[in-house]
Amino acid sequence: MKMQSLRRRILLAFIASSALAASLFGLSTIIFAYHTEDQVFETFLKAEASYVEQQLASDTLVTPRLTFASYYKEISALPQPIQTSLLHAPTRNEFALDGGRHFHLFRLSKGFLLADVTEQLVVRQMRQQLAVFLFTLLLIVVLCSAGFAYLLARRVLKPLHQLTRVVDSTGQQSAMPLTASFANDFSPDEIGRLAQALQKSWQRVAEFIGREQQFTQDVSHELRTPLTVVQGALTLIQHSPLTTQQILLVQRLQSAQLQINQTIETLMLLAREQLPAAAPVKLLPLVEQSILQQQAKLDGKTVKLQLDISVQSQLTMDENSLLILLNNLIGNAFEHTTSGVIGITFQHQVLTVQDSGSGIDASIREQVFESGVKGQSSQGMGVGLSLVKRLCDKWQILYQLHSNNQGTCVRLQFPD
Repeated sequence: MKMQSLRRRILLAFIASSALAASLFGLSTIIFAYHTEDQVFETFLKAEASYVEQQLASDTLVTPRLTFASYYKEISALPQPIQTSLLHAPTRNEFALDGGRHFHLFRLSKGFLLADVTEQLVVRQMRQQLAVFLFTLLLIVVLCSAGFAYLLARRVLKPLHQLTRVVDSTGQQSAMPLTASFANDFSPDEIGRLAQALQKSWQRVAEFIGREQQFTQDVSHELRTPLTVVQGALTLIQHSPLTTQQILLVQRLQSAQLQINQTIETLMLLAREQLPAAAPVKLLPLVEQSILQQQAKLDGKTVKLQLDISVQSQLTMDENSLLILLNNLIGNAFEHTTSGVIGITFQHQVLTVQDSGSGIDASIREQVFESGVKGQSSQGMGVGLSLVKRLCDKWQILYQLHSNNQGTCVRLQFPD
C-alpha cells in the first residue's frame, strides 16, 4: 500500500483551509465595497431628493445640485433602456447599460431623480489594484499558514516518527529483542499511550511465539523417540517369517509412520519464518507415492483413478511440503468418494484433484480452509485443508475449491 505522509496531509489541510478563508475574505471584501458604494449613492440621492421635493413644493423650476443627477417628470421622459427595464421590474432602482454606463434611480412624489454615476464608480476604477491586493494577501496567508503547519506538524509528529522507526526496526530485524521499556521514551499523551499498548502487545506476541516454538520443538522431539522405536520394531518384524496379510499390515504401518515423519517436518516448517530451499521436483513420482500412502482409504470401494500428468512435469519447491499437499488433497478425495472417478491432472502449472463424492456441506464451503471446520461425516479433526492453505500461502500457490452434490474439485496454481 502506498504510504501517505501525515505531515504532507497536515500541510495540505492548512493550506487549503487558509486559501479558502482568504478567498472568502476577499469575496466578502469586494461585496462590502460594492455595497458601501451603493449606500453612498443612496445617501446622496436621498439628500438630493429632499432638496428637489422642496423645489416641487414651492412650484419652482427643479434644478438638482448634483451635476450628475437629472430630474424627469414622467417615466416616458427617461432614457429608453431604463424605461424598458422598468416595464419588466418596476421596483428596480439600479441600471447597468451598454458602454459601461451605470445609473441610480430615486422615485419622487412627482417624477424621478436619475443619477449617472458612471464616473463616480470608485470600486470599478480600483478593481485591478484591489485584485492585486487580495491576491497578495492570499499568497501571504497561504505562505504563513504553510510555515506554521510545517512547524506544528514537525513538533507534533516527531514522537510519532520516533515510534514508527521503532516499529520498522523491529519488523525488519525480527530477531532483535524488543526493549521492555521503549514506551517510557514517549510523553504521557496519546502517542505515549499508543506506544505502551504496542509494547504490551509485542511482549504478549513474543511470549506467545516463544511458547509456540518451544511447544513445536518439544512435540517434535518427543514424537521422534517413539517413532524411532516403532521403525526399529518394524524393521525387525520385516526380517521375521510373515504371512501375506501380515506383510500388508507391516507395509501399511511403515506408510503411516512415514506420513507421520513428513507431518512433523511440515509442522516444523510452518513454525519457522524462513522457507527451506526450493529445488526442482518431479511431480508424477510424488503423486504416485501419495496414492500408495492413501490407498487404504479406497479399500472396498469401486473407484476408478485417472492420472493425466506428464513424466516430465516438475515443480520448484520443497519436496516434503509438496507431498503434504498431495497427501491431504488425494487423501480427502479417496476418503469422501465411495464410487465413480477420481481425476488427478497437471497442465499449465495447475494441479487439479477432482472426485465424484457427495461434496462438501453447503454450510461450511466458505470456511472449509479454516482450522477445525469439517463436515458432519468427517472422521478427521478439520485441519487438512487448513494445512493446505497455510502451505499454499507459504509457497505463494493460488488455490480454488468448487464443490456440489456431484463432487469436489480443488485446483492449485503454482508460480512459474
